[in-house]
Amino acid sequence: MDNHINKDVFGSRLKQLMKNFNETTYSLSKQFKLSPPSISRYTRGEMAPKMTTVHALAEYFDVNPEWLMGKTVSMYESEILDDEGPQQETCFDISVFDEIRYDKPIFSNHKNDRHLKLPIDRLTEWGPVFAFEIPDDTMAPVLRPSDLVVIKLDTQLVTGDFVALHVNEEPLIIRKINIDKNKIITQPFNPQYDARSYDLHKNNVQIIGSIVYCLHTEERFFSYSSK
Repeated sequence: MDNHINKDVFGSRLKQLMKNFNETTYSLSKQFKLSPPSISRYTRGEMAPKMTTVHALAEYFDVNPEWLMGKTVSMYESEILDDEGPQQETCFDISVFDEIRYDKPIFSNHKNDRHLKLPIDRLTEWGPVFAFEIPDDTMAPVLRPSDLVVIKLDTQLVTGDFVALHVNEEPLIIRKINIDKNKIITQPFNPQYDARSYDLHKNNVQIIGSIVYCLHTEERFFSYSSK
């Protein structure tokens, strides 16, 4: 592999990843034991990182290291293609998180040992996403414990969407939502749990994104509105 790093493109792409996933120079420097000024110099294109840092960042953000280096390749395409040629490489594995805390950037949360294989063209269509393992039965039987979902980063609220959100600094939850003026109603599917209403001006509600894909016994794609 050509190890040349385009500092300007690398910096631009790293900055975009940080923006997408709520990272700061301080959170990223803590994660990788680098100084905040070094991260800032990376994002401004003033300094190229070591290759070990490039690969660590690519693994952290679930992206192709060659794309991060500034090459004209897919953001999600595997670094090494099969001998049979690029036509064989149509999917990409993304990591799965089992908890998303309110006080952490998304990718600083705990990844479990599961991976989700997804078509590259879908990942390209969706844009910034992450995978999450359903932790409980509040959305059963539609989403069951240990089901895997893909969450497309999106802060816009649309009635009827399956949404990932934080409420009052609690860990991430998945709910179907209804919007009524300045209120949001979060609706579980499991009848053992109650729907809840929150005032968007009074309660601390942070929308993370909408569910675009679920994997359990069969694959099901969710429709969403392009914004």
